[in-house]
Amino acid sequence: MGDTHLARTPIPTPAFFQQAEGSFSLKRRGRGGALHSLTPRPPVKTALPVSRVYPRRRQAWSHPRPQSVSGKGADAQRLSSRLYDEKKEDLYFEQCFQILSRLGHGSFGEVFKVRSREDGRLYAVKRSMDLFRGESDRSRKLEEAQKHERLGAHANLVGFVRAWEERCQLYIQTELCDASLQQYAEGRCPLPERQVWAFLADLASALKHLHDRGLAHMDVKPANAFVVGGGQCKLGDFGLVLELERGDLSEAQEGDPKYMAPELLSGIYSKAADIFSLGMTILDISCNLELPRSGEGWQKLRQGYLPQEFVSGLSPALLEVLRAMLHPDFRLRISVEKLLALPALRRVQRWRRLEILAHASYKRALALYRFFLSMLSYLWHTVRSPVNKLLRHPVRTPPTSPLPTALQESGLHSDWEDSSFGEDVFEMGIQPIPPKVLFPPQSEGLDPGETAFLSNSAFLSPENFASRPSMGSTSTPRQTFAEEFASVRR
Repeated sequence: MGDTHLARTPIPTPAFFQQAEGSFSLKRRGRGGALHSLTPRPPVKTALPVSRVYPRRRQAWSHPRPQSVSGKGADAQRLSSRLYDEKKEDLYFEQCFQILSRLGHGSFGEVFKVRSREDGRLYAVKRSMDLFRGESDRSRKLEEAQKHERLGAHANLVGFVRAWEERCQLYIQTELCDASLQQYAEGRCPLPERQVWAFLADLASALKHLHDRGLAHMDVKPANAFVVGGGQCKLGDFGLVLELERGDLSEAQEGDPKYMAPELLSGIYSKAADIFSLGMTILDISCNLELPRSGEGWQKLRQGYLPQEFVSGLSPALLEVLRAMLHPDFRLRISVEKLLALPALRRVQRWRRLEILAHASYKRALALYRFFLSMLSYLWHTVRSPVNKLLRHPVRTPPTSPLPTALQESGLHSDWEDSSFGEDVFEMGIQPIPPKVLFPPQSEGLDPGETAFLSNSAFLSPENFASRPSMGSTSTPRQTFAEEFASVRR
């Protein structure tokens, strides 16, 4: 770097920084959640809200019902869903989403892991912490969702789903990531250099997407980068995004002082500030250095000094890239286009595409495999149920129908070939009925000869009844007896 006049000039420390720290130190373990490093942003100076001046007056900008928020110039519309009932007091967020856990919180919002009741998918929903304090405060908060939507889809940006406002609060629904880069590196730091190169290529590609549209992120840090399946890194949290081509940057705000560029203290906002913050992010995850928030160590890092006791294990190629991104002069700092054009980054990008493609193919194959398993399980349960019912309840011959059993035992294939067929019908304790009761002579008009014939005991004996064929019913012997009696009478 050389001993230049710029390197010897001390950088003024901002007044809102904490007390100056002495020297560099090792990382402190267990620093908390993903959003613990969010710095309190200065309050917006506005007039008293109308609701405090006129408590019973409804503000024109306040919407009790959910209204969509769009950054594409579309008018706000009411959100409609088959699950949302306006008559209920519950919020649209509570009716249409199942809150699973809270991922983190900061000074301006809290993030929830939710499951949509409409499609069953997992999402992340960020809700503003405080209510809108007025029209200007509402417009400023809604800009975050509008800017995020205008960014468009990119492989290394957290995907935007939709945004809405309800009861003076903003809700932003995005894709769900596995963890922030800060959480990912918490128990693994320092990360392997091969993984550091991969994350550097991903975040640089995300910044190029923003810079090509005249935007600057202004808050690049590990807590605002997120890791998804397959190890892909995505940039998120676009609350401080600046439109550099707009010209008016009076409301621009700085991000975390641990990662901010030195020229921001002088009010110079440019794309180079994102490159410096990216360099500090890579330095944070590649070595066991606790980045200072202020003090002498903070100034040394912004003068181009890298502590050798922490970076001695890094390769010369990575050290060269870090020095190019952490150059004190923003005009001499490497741009994102030149950064991605470096031979080392180009090789990493080629391998990165192959890794992402292989991971996507693996996920599709796994999803197809699970689908086939579910289909086989469904078919198995569908076929097994009726089979189990048949095995538990076999088909049995009714006890009043002895015909199939008699046919199987005797082997008969024609009618009444066995003289003993039907004997079981009359072996059930049935006593022969006296002929005087069956056929009273007076009622039937029989002569004395016929009466004497009927009183013959041999004719009405049980042996004579047993020799008659039967179909398993007591009505059959009566009908046969009546026919024989008629034939005898004739």
